[in-house]
Amino acid sequence: MSPFSSRGARWLALMAALVPALAQQPAVAPQNQATVSPETIDDLRKELAAHEARIKELEDKLAQQNNPPAQDQVPVPAASASPSPPSSVAAGQSATAAPTPPETAPPDMSASGHSMELPEGGPKLKIRGFFDFNFGVGSIANPLVFPIIDDGCGTCGNPATPSHTAFQGGEFDLFITSKLSDHLSFLSEIVLGAGTTNEFEVDIERYQLTYDVNRYFSASAGRFHTSIGYYNTAYHHGDWFSTAEGRPIMYLFEDSGGILPVHMVGVSLTGDVPHTESLGLHWVAELGNGLSSNPNATESVQNFYSDRNYKATNLAAYVKPQFLPGLQVGGSWYHDGINPSQAQNPLPLSPIRQNIESGYVVYFSTNWEFMNEAVLLTNHLEGTRQSFRSPMAYTQVARKFGIYEPYFRYQYVNDTVKDPINLLKGTYYGPSIGMRIDFAEYAAFKVQFNHLFQSSQLPGNGLDAQLAFTF
Repeated sequence: MSPFSSRGARWLALMAALVPALAQQPAVAPQNQATVSPETIDDLRKELAAHEARIKELEDKLAQQNNPPAQDQVPVPAASASPSPPSSVAAGQSATAAPTPPETAPPDMSASGHSMELPEGGPKLKIRGFFDFNFGVGSIANPLVFPIIDDGCGTCGNPATPSHTAFQGGEFDLFITSKLSDHLSFLSEIVLGAGTTNEFEVDIERYQLTYDVNRYFSASAGRFHTSIGYYNTAYHHGDWFSTAEGRPIMYLFEDSGGILPVHMVGVSLTGDVPHTESLGLHWVAELGNGLSSNPNATESVQNFYSDRNYKATNLAAYVKPQFLPGLQVGGSWYHDGINPSQAQNPLPLSPIRQNIESGYVVYFSTNWEFMNEAVLLTNHLEGTRQSFRSPMAYTQVARKFGIYEPYFRYQYVNDTVKDPINLLKGTYYGPSIGMRIDFAEYAAFKVQFNHLFQSSQLPGNGLDAQLAFTF
């Protein structure tokens, strides 16, 4: 008996079922042909199913004759096998080869569109990436570390920062989010970056679990950007979002010499104020670990160990009025108690009460961008009348012309030289002028010139070009 195809066998079975049935029908003229009854159609279906079952049985027997299984081989189910067990086990196949039941199957780790899905419809992990690549010329070209490359002392007689020309890798930022339920979500930012040591280091810059009750109340726990001013919570670690290429000096990250508590580890509560829809009034309340009591600590953000029981508090509020879309006006008040004598590397200093007040006015439209912020940091030595006040501010204006966006920024930072815990000391002020070109939907080219006056040093200049993109 010669083998035949499964398709041909099914056609023969169909013909074998139709011919006897049609032979039982009375012959009529085509114009008077009667409609086939439902009972006849049902009989035909049953008979066809019986023939298909017989054909399947013959095919299985033929396959066993042509390919006998080895006695010492236990078949392994394919990775794409159905989770439901088969109706029968082929001859010679061990029962242990049945597919893994769904409750013990490993998670599906195949990536599709930057997301991975857990079994049984679990939460999706979404990943977005950001990176920037720079070419800098001059003493203050690097937007991440200037102007503290001179050991953070502009008045102690250190030589001026030498000029340099270098290609510079920026921050490789992985922004990860997941929605656990209708009200619960998680986000994190994992950043890889190289500093003046040329070694790449990994930092978990943000991790926060958020529970949204409604528009009037939301609670987050973890490590987040402190709600001081506007820039710190509007622009995080992806340089592609910001118009200019570098953060203002007053908002430098802690590991770049910044003196503000840009990050906080604790809890953050926020929401809209009821019955203020026309004004758009929002509130923020935060409680957490302040920065280390020793400013020279390797890691100033206290992620796990806190050198004091005193907790930092921050209150903020802002309005977004409906009568002028794009306008936002707000302010914040931060308070902390710092005790350098209890730091892991103690300093012979009295406890310090730290207050930080901020205020800002920003406006964004389709083509225009105005940002204006001012911050006053005060460190008061307990038991004395000594208070060290450090004012700082910046203003930034930008205008879009298609894909081109020229911008101008002027900044001023006056960190009291005698302040006992400020890492960045001295006065820094000057203009920056630049151009952003959005040459692709998710990529931008920026070029920026910085001119900065520094205490007891010659003015510094820097020209930097940057490619910033998201992927």
